[in-house]
Formats: sequence, C-alpha cells, structure tokens
Amino acid sequence: LGIFTVFWMFGTIQFAELFPMIASKAGTGWEFLGHTWSAIDLAAFLLFVGAMGKSAQFFLHTWLPDAMEGPTPVSALIHAATMVTAGVYMVCLLSPIFEYAPVASGIVALVGAVTALFAATVGLAQNDIKRVIAYSTCSQLGYMFFAAGVGAYQAAMFHLFTHAFFKALLFLGAGSVIHGMHHEQDMRKMGGLWKLLPVTYAVMTIGTIAITGLGIPGVGGFAGFYSKDSIIESAFASFANGHSAMGLFAFMVGILAAGLTAYYSWRLVFMTFHNKPVWKDAHHDDHAHDDHASHAQLETHSEPIADDHAHDDHGHHGPLHPHESPWVMLVPLLLLSVGAVAAGFAFAPHFIGHGEHEFWRGAIFTGPENHVLHESHEVPTWVKWSPLVLTLIGTFAAFWLYVLKEGMARRMADRGGVVHGFLYNKWYFDELYDAVFVKGAKAIGDLFWKVGDVKIIDGLGPNGAAWASLKSAARLAKVQSGYVYHYAFVMLLGVAGFLAFAIYAWGA
Repeated sequence: LGIFTVFWMFGTIQFAELFPMIASKAGTGWEFLGHTWSAIDLAAFLLFVGAMGKSAQFFLHTWLPDAMEGPTPVSALIHAATMVTAGVYMVCLLSPIFEYAPVASGIVALVGAVTALFAATVGLAQNDIKRVIAYSTCSQLGYMFFAAGVGAYQAAMFHLFTHAFFKALLFLGAGSVIHGMHHEQDMRKMGGLWKLLPVTYAVMTIGTIAITGLGIPGVGGFAGFYSKDSIIESAFASFANGHSAMGLFAFMVGILAAGLTAYYSWRLVFMTFHNKPVWKDAHHDDHAHDDHASHAQLETHSEPIADDHAHDDHGHHGPLHPHESPWVMLVPLLLLSVGAVAAGFAFAPHFIGHGEHEFWRGAIFTGPENHVLHESHEVPTWVKWSPLVLTLIGTFAAFWLYVLKEGMARRMADRGGVVHGFLYNKWYFDELYDAVFVKGAKAIGDLFWKVGDVKIIDGLGPNGAAWASLKSAARLAKVQSGYVYHYAFVMLLGVAGFLAFAIYAWGA
C-alpha cells in the first residue's frame, strides 16, 4: 500500500526519479473527515508499518522469538545482517520521504522507543539463552528506529553496523555454549562454565560489553558505546532544538533501556558461566532416577535397556563433562570479537563524525532544518554520562543478584508475582493475540460454517431441495390411498367439473 501510494503520487518508484520530486509534493494532501491528511505522511506511515513487521517492532514482534527454533548460525545471520535489520535500512534509505513526513517520523520514534523498552523488560525474565538474545535484538532495533524517527539516520545505520558484530558474536557464542552443554538452552541448568569453556566465555564477555555500550565519554569503549550513545544523544538534541516532539520521550526510554540491557546481558553471562554448576546436580538426579528405573525394570524381567540408558546419558540427561567447541566454531567468534571491540572507534568518524558527508555521499538525505546529528556532539555533559550511569547500575544489579547473592534471583522468580509473570509471559501478547485473532478467526469461521454453509448454502441448496422433494412426495403419496371409492369419488368430481365447464361454455 505504501509503494502504491508513492506511485500514485509521483508516477514512479525509481529512487533516482522519485527523490528529487518529493519536496515539490510536500504540501499535497487529501480532505477526509474535515481534515487535510498529508499524502507523504500517509505513504511514509504505510511503508513504516511494513518495516514494523519486517523488523519485529511492537505489536508485530511475536514472530521473532519463535524464529529461534532454527539453527543458531541461521539465527545469527537473521538477527545480525539480513532479515530483521531490513526495515531499519529501508527507513534510512527513504530518508527523503520521512524528512517531509513529520507525523510519520514521530510515529517511527514512538514505536521504536516503546519497542526498545518492551523487549528489554521481557529479556529480564527469560531463561532460554537464545530467547534472551532474541529479545535484545528486538530492543536494539527499537533504538535504531527511534534514531531514524528523530532524524538521526546516520546514527541508526551506525548502530545497525556495530550491532551486526556483537549480535552475531553473542548468537554464535550461545551456539557454542549449547554445543558444549549437549543441546541444553535453559540457563537455569548451566553455571560454572567459565573454566570449561574459556574461549567462549571470553568472547561472550566481549560481546556483552559491546552490547551494553560500556565506555567512558571522551575516552572510548567497545562498538556499542559509540553507536548507542550517539542515538541517545541525538534523541536529546532533537528535543532540545525542537526538531522532534518525541525526542525527550525517546531519550528517557533510551537511557532506561540501556540500564535494562546491561542487567539482562550480564544476567546471561553470570547464569551461564558463573555460580554453582547446576548441570552437575541435574545430571546426578536424572542418573539416579534412571538407575532406580533400571533396577525396577530388571526386577520385572523386562527387556535389557543398557544401550538405551547409555544413549540417554549423553543425549537427554545433561552432560557430565561440558566441553569447549572445536576451533572451526571458535575462529569465527574470535574474528567477530575484533569487530565488537574495534568497529566503533574505527568507523565512528565516517558514520557520525566529521567525515560523514564524504562517507555517505548523499545516500542519506537530511532536510535544511535537520541539524540533529551535528548538535548531538554538543549536548550537555550529563546527557553524555547518563547512559554509562544506568549501564553501571544495571550491571551491578545483575552482579549483586546473581553472584554476590547467588540464588536470590531464582528464589524471587520461583515465588512468581504479578510483575515476574507479566514479563516472563512477554506482556501476555501471545495470549492476547490468541484470544483476539486466533479465537476470533475461529469464531468467524464457525459462524460462516454453521450459518452460511450449513443453514444457507446447504439449507437452500442440496439439503433444502431434498427436503422439499421429500415433503412434496410425502403429501402426494397420501392421494394414492388404494381405496376404489376414493378414486371413484375423484372421477365423479372430475366429470362434474368437466360438465359444468361444458355447460358454461355452451351457454356463453
């Protein structure tokens, strides 16, 4: 619909022909319900809705965690480089349209900020190692979208670039953990792996530092520090100079989500690599249970299960000896860790610094009143330090709950509670969509089936015709009584009627 609207307005969808024409159509609108609706805003909004589904933004995000059922390298590719980032790329590429669509841009910033906060809160309570990283992707995409919504397209693309390194690193690192744990993904069944998987632990720690944006303003940090802080500072700058009405909201959500990101990211590291090795106890309990079952089975003279039992020890009851992955899996992790460390300071001058004009060469368009990126370098000092403060708070909270007070967080989770249940169940979006869309569609289907198909189509069609034939035949059958005097009486009535007609006709 968005592409069709663009074609209807401009007669082309070729970028080279389209972009120079947009400014001349900036005032075009349609009258509807007593209000003039901007045609460019409408086109931009429709295009953004498509990007929301593509990049798993709020309300259209539920498919993303389910995509984690695929192989981990596929997850890394989807989240880091290809599919889910395509929506952000499209919005930035269409910056000439969004620059003249202030309402649509405000919606982009709003949805992106809400997504960043929503996904970060859900990630706090997940226990599947891949799902935590999946929701972190959703949250980071929210950062990219609200950066584009406030006019900082360069910062959005920079975060897309740096995010590819540390997100692929985290996913492949999670795959290495799963491989070493013999396909176990529940972090509650891990712990104490840092000595057994030292290389994986090191690269996962690097990826975690990168995604949390840990760094010192004016000094430097890992890749995420440069791109994420640029987004947060741009959001504040857009509010300060009046370019975007959503700037302040995006800024506040951005620093809050930074703290939540630090918490759930370090929670993953501490639950997986530190603390008590829970996998030992889990395996021992399962092994003891199997020994008891085997003994009972021998007493009942059933078939021997030695081979199956040996197989189950390896495949289903947790590994006795978690192991490091082979080098064919570790070398890509080491290469990605270089990007997670160095991609930020190496490319920041080109993406968002003094060399951005030469780097982009007009690929990203900003209007004459859009100075967000340049003014982001001049925000107050407290704005620059705010993300670091929230990141340190989130990091310390995770360290305190999962290392210093080991077991406290699990006991709190086991007690449940409204907040934990709300976050663990992903704000109940699955239940909401099941009640509204799945059951709603089933109710509509049942209505069409029971009323439209059974009562109308079948009732008036074949079933109705058969019923009418049956009833009419039953009534006509009553005329054939089998009594002679009935037939004689009918014949007399016929003769009398015929004579009456003949006399009437002869008299006329």
